[in-house]
Amino acid sequence: MTVKCNLLLASAALAMSLSACATIQPAAESSEVVLVERITGALSYRERIALPPEAQVEIVVSDITLGRNQELILSRTMNTIGQASPPIPFSIDVSKLNLSDGPLYGLRAFIREPDGTILFRTSEPFLLDLRSETVDIGDIRVSTTSPDDPGLAGIPDLQDGEWRVTQIGGDVVAQISAPTMTFTADGRLYGSTSCNRFSSSYGLDGNSLEVGNVAATKRACEAGLMQQERRFLDALSLIENASLEAGGFLVLSGNGQRLVAVLN
Repeated sequence: MTVKCNLLLASAALAMSLSACATIQPAAESSEVVLVERITGALSYRERIALPPEAQVEIVVSDITLGRNQELILSRTMNTIGQASPPIPFSIDVSKLNLSDGPLYGLRAFIREPDGTILFRTSEPFLLDLRSETVDIGDIRVSTTSPDDPGLAGIPDLQDGEWRVTQIGGDVVAQISAPTMTFTADGRLYGSTSCNRFSSSYGLDGNSLEVGNVAATKRACEAGLMQQERRFLDALSLIENASLEAGGFLVLSGNGQRLVAVLN
């Protein structure tokens, strides 16, 4: 009888132990690392000016450690404003893979006419504290500017130099492993996927861009870089349009694909 009771007690203890494990395990599984920093806020201005239909808000987050002429753009958005007067809400995501404790980070904001002309802008970058997963910076004041204000940079030329990819599809690219592209005057296109070197040809007629067959070296890299390389090369081969935007960025699109890049 004593042996039977001991066995029952042991079985009950084991069941309670397993039940405790089953209870604790989901809590561990529910924790996940958030790799994107979301910054929210609103823009306002003093002037009693109604914004034109299809006006746009541009938000830029940069590493501003080295000053105005050497800013490293980490993320940029351009969206149509759905209202005629302030406050104008905005949000922008920044990859945490691009952030560290040392640099200074700043946010600039521009309100543009549909043709890209700047109506309002921040006079200086708004300093950011990016130590939490979501940052609400509240209300930011923007001011009027001259009609010929180029913003952070004027409209570049496709052949101005090496372009660093900041977005593939809707995903922000970690800048430490960003693909690059160079378009030459004689129709050559070459660069790095961040794993391998690639080369191709291109033809540009207005905004229509045709990319030729792409050849790349065959070096093997870690899985994440290989996946990014495949997405980049697949998108590049399907591109049909190139748009050189005020604010200093290049948008390549076509067949459901989209690449965004800035000059290095």
